[in-house]
Amino acid sequence: MKFDLHIHSNYSDGHASVAEIIDAAVHRGLDGIALTDHDNMRGIPAARKYIKERKLDLILIPGVEVTTSEGHLLVLGVEEPPKRKLSPEETIEAAHTLGGIADVPHPYHPFRNAIGRIPNADAVEVYNSKHIFGLANGRAWVEARRRHMPMVAGSDSHFAETVGLGVTELDAEDVDEVLEAIRAGRTRILGRRTPPKYFAGNMFTYIFKRIVKK
Repeated sequence: MKFDLHIHSNYSDGHASVAEIIDAAVHRGLDGIALTDHDNMRGIPAARKYIKERKLDLILIPGVEVTTSEGHLLVLGVEEPPKRKLSPEETIEAAHTLGGIADVPHPYHPFRNAIGRIPNADAVEVYNSKHIFGLANGRAWVEARRRHMPMVAGSDSHFAETVGLGVTELDAEDVDEVLEAIRAGRTRILGRRTPPKYFAGNMFTYIFKRIVKK
């Protein structure tokens, strides 16, 4: 089964509605998605309602991309987001307390609020489809393999058109089984690069803000 575990909607900085995201996921043959807006989970009820009303065979993993004291961390399988600005280790502990798991997204990607290291999370995002040369993905893969950590992929999509470009393949029938498969490292990574037109603007905005702060 194929899952995109890193998607943003217009409930944070994404450009697509949850309906557009879900339609795109179904159209591209995904079996499930994680909605991971920044520091909020307001899109989850709307997504659940849309899936139920249309009787879609799609697993929705409730998630959130949390701003820690060092950078971003993905939390999956929770019903409320951990507090912001905790350390990565404290955020991972909070994710577990809330019944979920934590994975480190784009740990070495420049311009992406990366943590810049890999804490002892449940998994590492070793393929993020928003890349130019893939060097940061490669570094994440090498480090995760060296430490025998589970590996996942995600599109980091902010547009409906890019949903499904980063896929984690695993066997699961519901959210709990998805989380267990990830913890156990029973995953396979599939992916295609996001066309730069869908993220170049975000990169330049990040650089500009960093310059202004200085």
